[in-house]
Amino acid sequence: MLEAPGDDEFRHAAPHAIGALLIASGLLRVGAVGVGVALQFRISDLAHGSPSGVAIGLIGGAQAATEMVFAPILARYADKFGRRRFLVAGPVVCVVAVLLVALGVRPAQLGGARLLEGLGAAAFVPVALGTVAAATSGDRRRRAGASGAFEASTLIGYAGGFGLGSVAYFGLHRWAFVLLAGLYALAAIVCLLFVPRVPPLPVHSLRVVFRAAVGPGPMRAFLPSWIMSFALIGAFVANLPSLLRHKAVGSQSLMHQFDVRVIGLFLIAWVAIFLVGIILWTPFVARLGPAIVMRRAVPGAWLTMIALLAINHLPFIGMLVVLPLLVIGILWLAGFGPAAVTYLADCSESLSADRSALMSFYTVALAGGGAIGAVIGGFAAHLLYIDGLVILGLLLATATYITLGSVVRFDRAAKSAALV
Repeated sequence: MLEAPGDDEFRHAAPHAIGALLIASGLLRVGAVGVGVALQFRISDLAHGSPSGVAIGLIGGAQAATEMVFAPILARYADKFGRRRFLVAGPVVCVVAVLLVALGVRPAQLGGARLLEGLGAAAFVPVALGTVAAATSGDRRRRAGASGAFEASTLIGYAGGFGLGSVAYFGLHRWAFVLLAGLYALAAIVCLLFVPRVPPLPVHSLRVVFRAAVGPGPMRAFLPSWIMSFALIGAFVANLPSLLRHKAVGSQSLMHQFDVRVIGLFLIAWVAIFLVGIILWTPFVARLGPAIVMRRAVPGAWLTMIALLAINHLPFIGMLVVLPLLVIGILWLAGFGPAAVTYLADCSESLSADRSALMSFYTVALAGGGAIGAVIGGFAAHLLYIDGLVILGLLLATATYITLGSVVRFDRAAKSAALV
């Protein structure tokens, strides 16, 4: 295992650095999701309650597109010139972008502002993950715990974003975006004050980093399944709030033009169950290994989608009967996230000076999968509303499960070779 010059410093400052990054990551995610939710309501209002699913999907995917493209490049420069600079600059760019969202009234303006917001996220997320990987190098149990905490922080950010985005837009309308921009500013301040400085590292070329990621090896086996899992998440995050807000559709019980505050509470409850699932699954990540945990968690998505489909076509009493199955499915699925982050952090050990650049492929998967999911989810919602999203979710979950088979086989082969 190669060790970068900054690894030892980060291990000594691990609790301090990880704690600050968890707070900053949570604030960043609250801002990003809150803007996404409020923007859906804003588009819905501009369209007088009947927005185009395609337009929502494209605008929702705009941020993810620039985040995906620029994450590896900016992460490499963060390793080369100093990670803390990018941890501060990324949220500052997002502040500017969200203020532009507040000023926008046309789809092109809103989409352009979201593209800029994605650039700021690309400068932050992979660098934060690279820092967590450096702080937990050589300690499998601590890495599993930190990965679970990072996913929990992200999910808390989702919950906060769903709730704050909904409530803020209900009370402030366009001014809600100014409030959400303030969260990005707080994230920048936290990183500036509490994340230790690490000197520039002797990085490899981008060609070497890309070869480590997409050449024969564990990352190439893993990336397709992770992209598809984030496509599933992106399809729902980018389209479900507007569908719940949509005018009532008689054949689908969840299409009922719910109040934005009720939508926020619904999404917060979903995330809260995920958090419980992460807590339950995290000890098994270190014990069983991340590859096995990821594959065992995917069937939870099937149960979740089937339960949602049933709820969408049952009267109220029937919904209460199926609801426990939905909760079980979410708890079951929750193990995927911390296991995936742990797996990618393990892969980063091969080029420790380039941790941020390698961990940028988390952002590539998140943003690329999110953009794909937002767009195809928009088309699915346009065709069949919530039923379309559920069918898409079943297909993506099945594809994820199948492609994870190669990840498990690669992991077993690597362990067998290590024993020889």
